[in-house]
Amino acid sequence: RPSEVYADRGYDHDCYRRQVWAKGIKPVIARRGTEHGSGLGARRWVVEQAIALLHGFRRLRTRWETRDDIH
Repeated sequence: RPSEVYADRGYDHDCYRRQVWAKGIKPVIARRGTEHGSGLGARRWVVEQAIALLHGFRRLRTRWETRDDIH
């Protein structure tokens, strides 16, 4: 299990924080209404960049195939 979970402001709700804490994981979620520049995007950017490379810098498409090898 990870020791921390990073998330953006879209997941800033107490029910999500409680669910993550219940699993023994520290939630690092940006608060709504606070200034940008908290540094959370520095870690998330690495994941987004990797996904962008896999998809040729095109928008992420929704795939409806049930087989994962097609994606």
